Formats: sequence, structure tokens, C-alpha cells
Amino acid sequence: MKHYRGIRKKLTAYIDQFLATGDSVENIRDIWYKFKGEIEYLKNMPDDKWDIYVNRLIGEYLYELFLDGDVTIYSRLNVITKGLSNDTHTYNTPIVLFSEKPTRSTDMLSEALLCGIYSSTGQIPSFESVNIAQYLNRTAKHNRAYLIAITDFDPAGESIFGSLAQKVENDLKLINPDIEFTSIPILFGSGYEDIVSHYPTYTLSGNKRNKLNQAWIDKGQTLGVELNVVENKAELLEAAILKSVAPEVAEELSRHRWKQQKEEEMLASDKRYTQLHEQLKQRIADIREEVESMETVFDAKWSTPIDVDGVKDMTKEK
Repeated sequence: MKHYRGIRKKLTAYIDQFLATGDSVENIRDIWYKFKGEIEYLKNMPDDKWDIYVNRLIGEYLYELFLDGDVTIYSRLNVITKGLSNDTHTYNTPIVLFSEKPTRSTDMLSEALLCGIYSSTGQIPSFESVNIAQYLNRTAKHNRAYLIAITDFDPAGESIFGSLAQKVENDLKLINPDIEFTSIPILFGSGYEDIVSHYPTYTLSGNKRNKLNQAWIDKGQTLGVELNVVENKAELLEAAILKSVAPEVAEELSRHRWKQQKEEEMLASDKRYTQLHEQLKQRIADIREEVESMETVFDAKWSTPIDVDGVKDMTKEK
């Protein structure tokens, strides 16, 4: 664990005090609010910078505790992720689809596959990667889990997904080292020439101060492709899933969808089911009508206000 000094050391002491209470929160900022008034004397910068500083420190410190072996810290705190959706226990497929930019394609596939989806338009907080790792650990079948990405084909897209994939892999090893984790970046899977021949491109900046861009240019890759111009994103994702996911997992997904579809088809065409369903609706209507027709003897109308003090006197022990 890092050794904090000065203001940072004092702030982490307050975080430790809060963690010792065992209380839960919904987000990192809630932790700050627990002791915000008590740390005003430490503030040595404008309010907006102080806000960013404190919350970033809390995030870093929690992740340090996690990496130091407290792997249940986020679940105990009950921190809610904004990025990861379809993460409830009913979604039990060991796949998280990552999209650098919001797209309906990943939403639709997420629903069809009953898997998680993570969307991000910028830097990814540490606790988000932990939430993804916890989801994969909870849903992993045959000890296999997958993070499948659709991103811009450019240095930033590669870097964002590479960073997330590495974090998730490291976090998953701490939570459950037995799980075999696979990360799959879709737009990087077919090769540079194939990608730029299919989609509209743009020229990368040759600014040498931009290390990510320069590294690509040095490898001879001078063009980029924005995810926004890829029309059939769902087809890309689906093809990657079928090619990359373990056969036994893909078979299980296919069987699940087939059974669900077959059940719906059989119910829709089953006369007995339709008859029983209509009888049930009619029975509910009959019961409701019978109840409505019953005479009642209690009319809850008060002619005068309730004597609160008198009621208290009546209920005192003798």
C-alpha cells in the first residue's frame, strides 16, 4: 500500500474511520459527505479543486485497499456503477460488452445474450473495473469469462480498452484466480488494412508530443476509424462472440435462447393455455365484482378531530 503524508495522510485517517463503521454508500462522493464538515480546516485550495482532490484520493485509497487484499470492500460499501448495466443476478452470462461510445447495438446484444454491458466516454475509475471483475466472477461458467470491446480504431481507442482489460484481469486474479479471462478488441481483430478499407478514415496527427499517436505512426499506421462511422456494429460484435467465446459457453447461450423461443411459440399456439388464461382473467373479474358488492359497516369519517392527548391518556399504564 502507498504511504500517504501530510494532508493525504489525515484524509485517509478519516476514510479509515468511516470504513470502520461498516456503513454503506452508493458512490465515492457519499463517503466524502460523511466527514466533509470535519475536514474543512485542511482545505488549502479553491472549492472545485478541493472537491476533485478529495474524491480522487478516496477512489485511489479504496483501490489500494482492494489491491492490498480487501477484495470485498466495494461489495460491502455497495458502490453503484454508472457504467456497468445488466449487472443483476438475472443476467448470468460471463461476458461484458465494452463500448467506447454509447451504441444501441451493444444494448440489443446485451439483452439477447443476458450479459453485462459497460459504456465509457473517458477515463475509467478503478472501482468500475472491480465491479466488472465481480460481475464476471459471479457469472463465470466453466471458469471462463470475457470482455469484448468495440472501440474507435485509433491510438486512444486501443489505449482505453487496453487499460480497462488489464485492470479487469488484475482485479479478477485477486477475486478468483481460477477464472480464465479473455479480452477481445473487435475493431483490432481483422488487421489494419482490412479495417481501413471498409470504413471512412481520418489522418492521425503527426504531433510528436502525442506519444500514443506517434507510436502508431512509427508502426506505419497513419489512419484512424471512428466507431461512429461503423454502420453494423451488432454484426461485428456477434461475429466476434461466436469466434472467440468458448464452445461450451456459446452452446449454452444458444440452447437457452432456443428453449426460451420454443416455449413462447408453444404457449402462443397452445389452445389449452389460451383457455386457462382466459378463465383466470374471468375468475379475477368475478372475485373483484363480488367484493365490490359486499356491504360494509365501517365508515371511516371523523366528525371531529382526533383528541391526541386524550388517546395518550387512555393508553398510559395504570
